[in-house]
Amino acid sequence: MKKLCISILAISLFIITGCEEKKEKELEKNISETIKIDGEDEADLVCTSDYDYSDLDYVIGSKYIVFGDKKSVSKVSSVEIISSNDKKRLDSFEDYYNQNHDIAAKYNGYTSEVNRENKRIVSKVTIDYNEFDLKKFYEENETENKDDLTIDSIKKKYESLGATCKKK
Repeated sequence: MKKLCISILAISLFIITGCEEKKEKELEKNISETIKIDGEDEADLVCTSDYDYSDLDYVIGSKYIVFGDKKSVSKVSSVEIISSNDKKRLDSFEDYYNQNHDIAAKYNGYTSEVNRENKRIVSKVTIDYNEFDLKKFYEENETENKDDLTIDSIKKKYESLGATCKKK
């Protein structure tokens, strides 16, 4: 009788907990391919990047669209998505984005939105350089590169960070 009770208990635990450990959902790769930004078809430059840090339980996908002419950039819109199964990691990224967006907003022409959906942080940013106070930004951020903001200089900067860019 004792063996029967133990067997029933063991089978019940097996049924309740499942026969193997529940696996976390595998992280989506190449997130940038899924990102759509309004005005993308009219942009002068489109850059994308994907970083696979699956071993650290996160991946990043980004898309940046740039508007301007040969002389200067007028606007940049971006979407960055971080996907992770680790809630604490997502908390850290969400805090990081919010802090940086709050700091940048003081230069005008900078709008941002950070959302958490499912196991993702989605950061959307638009910088309107017709309103953005570059002079103040450069004064307060001495280490920032003060090159002219042209399509070519932005392209070069994004590519140096690992992005793939297509000029239109």
